Amino acid sequence: MSKEIIIKTGRTVNHVYINNKQSSVPIIFLHGFTGSHRAWDEVIEKLDCTAITLDLPGHGKSTFDDVEADYSIDDWCEDFVEILGFLNIEKLNLCGYSMGGRLAIAFATKYPQKINKLILESTSYGIENKEEKEERLQEDLTLCDLIEKDSPKFVQKWENSPLFSKQKDRNREGFLKQQKERLLHNPRQLSKALRSFSQGTMKFYRDSFAEFKFPITVINGSEDLKYIEAGKRFCSINKNANQSVLNNSGHNVHLENPSEYIDCLK
Repeated sequence: MSKEIIIKTGRTVNHVYINNKQSSVPIIFLHGFTGSHRAWDEVIEKLDCTAITLDLPGHGKSTFDDVEADYSIDDWCEDFVEILGFLNIEKLNLCGYSMGGRLAIAFATKYPQKINKLILESTSYGIENKEEKEERLQEDLTLCDLIEKDSPKFVQKWENSPLFSKQKDRNREGFLKQQKERLLHNPRQLSKALRSFSQGTMKFYRDSFAEFKFPITVINGSEDLKYIEAGKRFCSINKNANQSVLNNSGHNVHLENPSEYIDCLK
């Protein structure tokens, strides 16, 4: 049973959930876009360590104080280090999926002394090409409009992405729980999250990633070819990175193949 803590920063209200088992270094999980802390339930119940999950701003119960105010990934990094201070965490293992993985890379760049180990699932260090970056931003802004105008239609569109094509077959219970969480999001808050954390506004972190001194575990699904290549690039530029490609899974490995995913973490 997890303990819920509400932590307020100057810009966000954050709902944090602690599963407090005995371990010297906690592992904190960052979900992907449209996810919530519940995305990790099936994983953390099998781990014998202190596991912490949270709703990222704009998701679940966590909110931006002002959806009209500017908010960036750098702002989130400052808020997250404030959360760690409140929890008295000096070192952590940080696990991020997709958008959460990008946030993890950004945080590790800004506060490398906090990282004991970095675990990255189906993610990247950003877009280098300016035209591609602008194109991604415009795509995300179009999604933001759809989220605010017709949230159920957005969820249907999001779940029909080829990235998630086999989730329902492989883990029906997990898929339906995820769908329920998506439909509960506040549309304006979720739209704000996408505007703030879009790859179209994110810095390109390749050079920073190459300098990471701590162990890095890269996890990809065998059917997610684009992100397998991204994982290979991680390993080619940093000798501390090791890639695991897990069978019978696409983009969301921890939902589609939780047992092998847990083995990777252990």
